[in-house]
Amino acid sequence: MTDTEPAGRVHRALTADEMAAIAAAIEAVGTAGGLVPATAYALYTALGEHLRPALADHVGTAPAPLPAHARFAIPEAQWLAIAERCIARAEAFGAGVHAALELRRVMPARYADPGITTPARLPRDHRPPAHELSVTREATDTITAASRHCERLAQCFGPGSDEHLAAVRSWQCGLSRLFAMAFGAHTRVERADPLSLTVTSETTGFVYGLHFRPALVPPADAPRPGRWLSVY
Repeated sequence: MTDTEPAGRVHRALTADEMAAIAAAIEAVGTAGGLVPATAYALYTALGEHLRPALADHVGTAPAPLPAHARFAIPEAQWLAIAERCIARAEAFGAGVHAALELRRVMPARYADPGITTPARLPRDHRPPAHELSVTREATDTITAASRHCERLAQCFGPGSDEHLAAVRSWQCGLSRLFAMAFGAHTRVERADPLSLTVTSETTGFVYGLHFRPALVPPADAPRPGRWLSVY
């Protein structure tokens, strides 16, 4: 596919210089709100210089009135490389999830082209150097209770049983997500109920729950099987 397609369609691979310019534009952004607009500005500028005036007044402000996406397409490998770099940069602001959602709205179409590859690169870690967690004393009791619940399931149904593994794996996954920095480096953890937590990013204001969902009614005096789910 080339930029000579009819009706003003631009379906082509970006050059190495264009990819480098887009990467530089992404790395230069200093705010979460400006990241996706700056990425779109650099990308559509590369695809057509005539787009520059239409985008110039919108970078870093409200969502830009981008060209109709059906007119533009780039190879999938380049599309993914641009998206991955933008999302990685967004980690500095705790905005990786938001950037991923916004990119789907503004990026052009993509097409398979096995002949197009992107150079392998060592990902730069944009995350802050420390994650500050504030855990209420009630939340620490919930964390202890959840761990004990997993132990009781192993005692009742057997270590490695479906009931035990479903609970312990989902609890471990939930804790790993809690310590990750997808939503920023300042997080508050509070009790939602005896086996569930409410997690608030004090960086972005994003709130989600790590909630225990029972699977069935157990025998008398037995712990309830179930699993922990992240509820957004």
